[in-house]
Amino acid sequence: GRSSAASDVYKRQLLAGQDLEVDYAADYTDNIDGFQLILDRAVGVDTPAYDIVVPTNWRAAQMIANGWAEPIPIEVIPNHANIDPAFLTNAWDRGCRYQMPWQAGITGIAYDPALTDDLLGAPITSIAQLFDPALAGRVGFIGEMREAVGLAMLANGDDPSRPTMPAAEAALGRIIDAAGQGQVGAFTFEDFAPRLASGELAAAMAWSGDVALLQAERPDIEFVVPDEGAIQWFDTMVIPSGAPNLAAAGRFMDAVYNPENAARITRWVGYISPVIGVKDFLEDQGGTDAALAANPRLYPDAATRARLFTWGGLDQADEDVLDAEYAALLPES
Repeated sequence: GRSSAASDVYKRQLLAGQDLEVDYAADYTDNIDGFQLILDRAVGVDTPAYDIVVPTNWRAAQMIANGWAEPIPIEVIPNHANIDPAFLTNAWDRGCRYQMPWQAGITGIAYDPALTDDLLGAPITSIAQLFDPALAGRVGFIGEMREAVGLAMLANGDDPSRPTMPAAEAALGRIIDAAGQGQVGAFTFEDFAPRLASGELAAAMAWSGDVALLQAERPDIEFVVPDEGAIQWFDTMVIPSGAPNLAAAGRFMDAVYNPENAARITRWVGYISPVIGVKDFLEDQGGTDAALAANPRLYPDAATRARLFTWGGLDQADEDVLDAEYAALLPES
């Protein structure tokens, strides 16, 4: 998943004292082509190539529904008790018996104030501004259909947590029209960051954690949860059906859910931790860790949380139609 990047140094830190070695493969590049690669290597084969994969929540729900996921070995994961209760109530896996969230993120808007002030004469506060002709050709739309359509639904006054096909089609139609009129400069995944940094884009639908990395280079870049709201999602650890190292996968999950280890992950990736105790640990460390604990991107206040929406899902046939229509807008990989 997008929030699961790791390095050899980081892995050694995470697994220190765990007597466990992990091979990391950056094969899950996105929830379309990357997911298909995972399926080809991990489902319906004698020996799956992976013991843990990290899809976004809606893909994990599909894996579970289709019988492509093993129940997690809770008996070797005592830190399962540290899952934030907010992640335990999903109808597709109540109690997190088939997956354990890795990190959560927000898809909002990142923008370059110097450019948007010049082009719009105002800061970005609304999704509607992404459709303003003043920004024609300088706007990035995220390549994930559910997030882009979800944001456009919010701009239309509809609720993406309770989507209907007519509302989703209306939102997608607005995006298709914008692309046809030259409003959209690029459909992006993590590449929204270098395009903003270079000035190619003035504003983009953006992932909160990747913005944190971008701001290390460009502290002037702003990230906002728009007035209409933003899309919240999470990447989650799933054990593919038939994975050969079930107990070892569980031990890795247990290591991830140790609050001190989870705090290391938070420092590294800049996304929202699903682990109880991380905020307290960061506050106790003081300095830059305490600043992370106070960061509204990682710990949104109540007013912001009320404006965060998770894609609610449609019938699979309807989602397949939307996926195909949206994929037709994306550049060929």
